[in-house]
Amino acid sequence: VTPRKGSTLGGTKVKISGSGFGNCSNIDVKFGDLMTCEVSECSNTELICNTERISKVHQLNNGGRHPVYGPGYVWSDIELEILPGDTVEWVWNLQVASKETGISVQQVESPANNEWDGKGFKSEKGPKGRLRQQFYSPGDYFYSSQPVFGKELFMKGKIQVVSDTEDSTSALSVMMEDIPAAQEVVADTGSVAYDGCALSPGSDCIADPVSSHAFLFTMAVCLTPSVSSVVISSGSSNASAMPISGFNGAGLIIEGSGFSDNSCQNVVSLGDNHHCVVTSSSTSQLTCTVDGAGETPMPSLKEQKIAVTVRNSGSA
Repeated sequence: VTPRKGSTLGGTKVKISGSGFGNCSNIDVKFGDLMTCEVSECSNTELICNTERISKVHQLNNGGRHPVYGPGYVWSDIELEILPGDTVEWVWNLQVASKETGISVQQVESPANNEWDGKGFKSEKGPKGRLRQQFYSPGDYFYSSQPVFGKELFMKGKIQVVSDTEDSTSALSVMMEDIPAAQEVVADTGSVAYDGCALSPGSDCIADPVSSHAFLFTMAVCLTPSVSSVVISSGSSNASAMPISGFNGAGLIIEGSGFSDNSCQNVVSLGDNHHCVVTSSSTSQLTCTVDGAGETPMPSLKEQKIAVTVRNSGSA
């Protein structure tokens, strides 16, 4: 198994050598309860997979008690702490409701605001409903309802997304349906290849985990890149809008930490099918050019998630 450490957020390419994998159609790879590893290449003696953090779903309901109006008008947890990649689901059901009465969820700029911030998550208002939102970036996210009734009752809360502060180590599990693969633990002497990119030596910020009975993988904080800002540096844009708005060919400057100064090791994705081609890099800054072409051109006026992956540390 190589490598044996990577980002706490997934995105690490892992090579597993052995025998009896077949075509991998019924192979399931995990590292404990924290990571799956989605198979992308396979032969009978070797498979390549990419780690993905297992997202948790946190459900909030309107089961809290308001000091004046009683139960049903406060969220069950008004300050929820989650990890990047987790999903929050709000579910509400008012037992007594009129045409004017209803609950909604909308992102606001601060605890003092009730109006939608114009860029974040938002639901419709109604006596029954639900909203699911996945959170990727650390930070505080405030939300409020529209007036539940009248002009004074608002249901507020905060989602706090916190980065991992400690490393986690889990054992490899390779299952063919319900049959676990036997593991003959040996030292890691291999490497993972990327077409057209020679990887710089791996980070020595943390040692490989050691075990005599199972292959281990460490989700390491020091191998988890982070993004602190994204700005448009060139090309037509609407710099006053949030989210940032730009056009194909625009230049982006991405600042953060944990990037590679070997440019080809940094991959910037826009949505599911497009990229920002990295033209220069350091450990704290990436410069790239938006490429929205391809078989399915980037749709106009549709938000695209910006994601950074460092080969072969993993996702930021």
